[in-house]
Amino acid sequence: MDYEEAIETTVTRAQALAEIAKHDIGEPIESFFADCGDKATYTGAEVLGWLGY
Repeated sequence: MDYEEAIETTVTRAQALAEIAKHDIGEPIESFFADCGDKATYTGAEVLGWLGY
């Protein structure tokens, strides 16, 4: 999947957390929830944006 496809996709909470864990950015997951909300699904844009892409 390329970047354009990734930002347009919808991922589950578990998939978002797994992607964040892969990046090991040193931020607590609570920071992600504070910024993006604690939801059942997220857009790829939300996850990638939070990761700094």
